[in-house]
Amino acid sequence: MVSVNTDRAIGTGTATVLVVEDDRAVLLLFTRVLQGAGYDVIACENGTLGLEAARNQIDKIDAVVTDARMPGMQGSRLIARIRAMRPEIPAILVSGNMVDAETDRSTVFLAKPVSPGILTRELRRLLCTRM
Repeated sequence: MVSVNTDRAIGTGTATVLVVEDDRAVLLLFTRVLQGAGYDVIACENGTLGLEAARNQIDKIDAVVTDARMPGMQGSRLIARIRAMRPEIPAILVSGNMVDAETDRSTVFLAKPVSPGILTRELRRLLCTRM
């Protein structure tokens, strides 16, 4: 069972989100947008660091936002490895390439560039769906 405080995750948007993006400018943008919306953010510059952060804080992470294409570990592989630890964790896969758009019920695909409003709206929707 997931220990998510629904008031925290839905009402005020302060769930903890693992953000993994190899483009530093995009990582900083996503971090600022999500923190501005009230989320706690664990920011990582690649899939390997993202997986390490997930292993160390899996019980704290409520959702994942990751780039689809990164050196070392693709976003879909990262999501699969995290879900091996916590199958119910929702994710947003972001890419500038529509080839990466294959998702499942608990994964949303967003095409770059992603507006701050769409990012936060889809994250809230995923967290609400999970409850």
